[in-house]
Amino acid sequence: MPRGLSARTDDQGRYTIGQMPPGEYTLTARRAGYVEATFGQITSRTPGRRVAVAEGAAVGPLDFQLHRGGVITGRVVDDGGEPAERVSVRAVVQRRVGGQIRIAGTGQMDQTDDQGHFRIFGIPPGDYLVVAEPGERRGGFMGGGSVQGIDIDTIPTYGPGTVNPADALKVQVQAGSEVAMDIQLVAAKVATVRGRVLTSRGDPLEGGMVRLQPASGDFVGMGKGGPVTSGGQFEIDRVAPGTYTLVAQGMMRGPDGPDGPVPEIAVETITVEGEDVTVPLTTGLGSTARGRLVIEGDASPLAGRELRIMSFTAAGGAPGLTFPGRGRIAADLTFEVNGLRGEQVLTVQSLPEGCWVKDIRVAGQAALDGFDYGNGRTFAGVEIVVSTRPTGLRGNVTMPTGAAADDYAVVLFPEDESRWERIGPGTAARIGRPGLDGAFTLSGVRPGSYYLVAIPAAQAEFQALSDPDQLRMLASRARTVEVRDGQMAPLTLTLVER
Repeated sequence: MPRGLSARTDDQGRYTIGQMPPGEYTLTARRAGYVEATFGQITSRTPGRRVAVAEGAAVGPLDFQLHRGGVITGRVVDDGGEPAERVSVRAVVQRRVGGQIRIAGTGQMDQTDDQGHFRIFGIPPGDYLVVAEPGERRGGFMGGGSVQGIDIDTIPTYGPGTVNPADALKVQVQAGSEVAMDIQLVAAKVATVRGRVLTSRGDPLEGGMVRLQPASGDFVGMGKGGPVTSGGQFEIDRVAPGTYTLVAQGMMRGPDGPDGPVPEIAVETITVEGEDVTVPLTTGLGSTARGRLVIEGDASPLAGRELRIMSFTAAGGAPGLTFPGRGRIAADLTFEVNGLRGEQVLTVQSLPEGCWVKDIRVAGQAALDGFDYGNGRTFAGVEIVVSTRPTGLRGNVTMPTGAAADDYAVVLFPEDESRWERIGPGTAARIGRPGLDGAFTLSGVRPGSYYLVAIPAAQAEFQALSDPDQLRMLASRARTVEVRDGQMAPLTLTLVER
């Protein structure tokens, strides 16, 4: 399906997107100061509706109602009460991921002025934490000082003044309204993390980068980091106490992209307690998985299609710290995936609608929900089984009165509670919305026993899929269904209120 089709609205807000090839599309509308909206969304935390376009057909009108975002304003001062300028201030959220509460960025941020003021706008309604991250060193205590030889500096601080997100106060943002959060930065003993990076050949790494992120995977800006200098040396200053993941990455050699080379990377967990830390690092290419794609069913939907394999961090890991493993599936269905490190989940990219990953086996073990690839190892004979037999559920929803429901959400999740908080294709928990014809389709669902419930679209927030308490509540109102391999079972559900 083509990407990047777009149009600008006229002075009446009207738009037309022409020359659209047949297929299913997601439509998104954006305007500065307003909350980005997907067609059919009830709120920013609920799914939109996909739009099917047939050959030569005209679809629409498909209207959007954009809402002004909320605003968080405030003032940041240092530990002595003086205005803190050039401090990055971000709105972040707490999310449950893989059974753990994580801090995630939202993209909304601002930098304080010379009086310490900030204003973050265009924020979707919801509950947020506000975190302030001091910038470069400056004169005075705010920029770093020394007390009896101990380096003291201000460090990332959650409002109104704590380094622990569990102790921070949340602000409730509403559409088009403004809420305040002042922050007093916390000062603490800080340290320098330095060291030398060698490549797998034993040579000093030249031209690479180092990054330092909280080992918990919590998002605090982009972390700290810098270049690897001559002789493979690196130095990161003003590091607050805590446990971190330190990543050194070599320069990309050759074209970037899915078929480009995987850079050498070193990953080390370190603890900083106010004293300088020296860390030697040696980069490597990670582990390699070689194998074959096995197709169950009619192979013609995959003929001539470029398929690639990517990996992502399994539950419990710190996401986004390293390059994902990646590889391309050749015409003879063989593949080689490089750059795998630790617990990873393999996924096949660009599978057509109705095709799904049925099984993955590595070294004779089930690996659909993840496998520990270690580092510097090679695994041969890996099998990724893709089924082209449409498998899942489809149907319609009626109101309690018996009338047809044209808009709603269906929530599907496994009966087995142990699968609720897993990350990967084996979870199958999802929220679906109907097409414009009022019918729903959930394809690519792995065979098994599930709960299925239809609820008002406004009540179907994505976060419910990772919250066991909400899933238990939904299970009490859901019906159980059995998904069988190669079948798209037709169903009729009755809408229930949560």
